[in-house]
Amino acid sequence: MAISKTEICNMSLTRLGASPITNIDDDSSNARALNRVYEIALRSILSECQWNFATKRTLPAEVDTDLAWYDSGETIIYQRPSDCIRIFGTNDDDAIWREEGEYIISDTSGLGLRYVYYLDAPSKYSISFIDAFADRLAADIAFLILNSSTKAEAMLEKYKKVSLPNARSENAQTGTHQYLKDDAWERAKTQDGGVTF
Repeated sequence: MAISKTEICNMSLTRLGASPITNIDDDSSNARALNRVYEIALRSILSECQWNFATKRTLPAEVDTDLAWYDSGETIIYQRPSDCIRIFGTNDDDAIWREEGEYIISDTSGLGLRYVYYLDAPSKYSISFIDAFADRLAADIAFLILNSSTKAEAMLEKYKKVSLPNARSENAQTGTHQYLKDDAWERAKTQDGGVTF
């Protein structure tokens, strides 16, 4: 069964003991509260992890623009993807890159990005992500609906310490584990890099 935005909202309302809604665009106080925080809460939780269901790879387009000044060697400017929430990696482990406004500035030609994008399609979310997102929404609307800072704090605590870590853990357990390459410091510690202490 495909889950909808309204079902996620009703999960959060149920956790608060509040009345459900028929649609997030309803003209009810609960729907208005959810409508006010939904997109920001979704963007926030998407930024928390490299969620498998919301990860993309792209080769961004180079931009023909001039900066007022450049860092040494970093002269290639790319357009940051418009749907990008957070960049988690590139196709070149040795590339130097940084985000500045709508641009990515790098020293590497042909830079590829791996990033989490804004995905507002609940049917594609994992069950543990939905659970965490419902907790996040409940924390965000608790004071608006119940006028209870205690309930808001309790839901935020549950989100941070239980449901979000569970979702991140489940997300990390799919596919082959990606290992970071040893850097020069690690090789030096094991004398693999020819440095002795």
